[in-house]
Amino acid sequence: MELKIIKFDHFGRGIAKDSNKIYFVDKALPGEIVDVIVTQEKKNYNEAKLDKVIEKSNQRIDSICPLFNKCGGCNFLHTTYEEEIKFKKEKALELLGRCDHFYETKDMNYRNKVTLHVKDDKIGFYQERTHEIIKVDYCYLLDDRINRVINELNKISMSDYNITKIIIKSNNGKVLLDVDGIVDDFFITYFDDVDTIISNNKIVKGNGYQEEIIDNKIFKITSKAFFQVNKQGLENINRIIQRYLKDKKINKALDLYSGTSLWGILISDKVGEVTSIEVNKEASLNAIDNIKKNIISNIKVINGRVEDYIDTFNNIDLCIIDPPRSGLDKKTIAYLKKINSKYLIYVSCDMFTLKRDLELLKDNYIINEVNLVDMFKRTYHVETVCLLCRKSVDK
Repeated sequence: MELKIIKFDHFGRGIAKDSNKIYFVDKALPGEIVDVIVTQEKKNYNEAKLDKVIEKSNQRIDSICPLFNKCGGCNFLHTTYEEEIKFKKEKALELLGRCDHFYETKDMNYRNKVTLHVKDDKIGFYQERTHEIIKVDYCYLLDDRINRVINELNKISMSDYNITKIIIKSNNGKVLLDVDGIVDDFFITYFDDVDTIISNNKIVKGNGYQEEIIDNKIFKITSKAFFQVNKQGLENINRIIQRYLKDKKINKALDLYSGTSLWGILISDKVGEVTSIEVNKEASLNAIDNIKKNIISNIKVINGRVEDYIDTFNNIDLCIIDPPRSGLDKKTIAYLKKINSKYLIYVSCDMFTLKRDLELLKDNYIINEVNLVDMFKRTYHVETVCLLCRKSVDK
């Protein structure tokens, strides 16, 4: 079936129309004429895969990765980075109405963490929309220290150790390997250049955690605790936040969905006091250690759900929100409006839930800036940092 691609959808797929029906075509670029195979028929649209490019876009390039058409990890290895930036900016303009700044990051080998699945001695990623594992020898998005560990893992039998899942992290020049499975002395010796090995939640080598340095602050990160996967992108977000807070008088601040208390620690010298709230126990324990490591006395850490504590605060000058992809729940939105802090910084990895939440906050806040930070290069994801202030407060 021959189609003309009009534009991208919000997931980086090509959109075409034929006989009043919309087609979403994976790996197709705007302006191309393509031959497609329909994979799913719906009432108002069809999903299709690319069979052949009849007329090629001048933005199309050859993918450097042999797994690109199978693995669901990347979306834009078939086009120029300029086209990817254009897509992300246009997405922000369409969903949020503006894009004030765009921050690029390292092109490849930027991810400092990966989760791999194991089945029948095959180590890799799930194929898009399936639980079929695509064997990985090298991933162009991963730090090369992680790729070296993957290469070594592929040389030994995972079934010998009943390994079903693997986490690898690379921070501050050191590598952590966390496996769901039981390892032996041979395994530990084999990975002599790995600094920390964890087996079924038990530390069998090293100290059991990583450390990262951001803006001269030290952060302890254990295997299960969330931390941004792109250090350069994280540093860009920090610069945005530091710039926004410069010369602002902040007495009390909330760091919501705080993880290892990253933002609370990074702004601690600019505010009177910070309360960090995080549901993950491991991350909260990391936060307490990080506060001690950095000799900070003005941060309180609460381990619990934001929605269970949000109604206990008042007289707040700043809220920093960095929620999961699902965004904010209704109670948190309601109390953010009731608290009505002077300033609100919303860090989001999902532009759809961000748009929804900003719409619910618009009676109280105006948007000063929308910043895009390309934390997830070569994918359709982008980190958005919205800087807002209360309507009664000067910018």
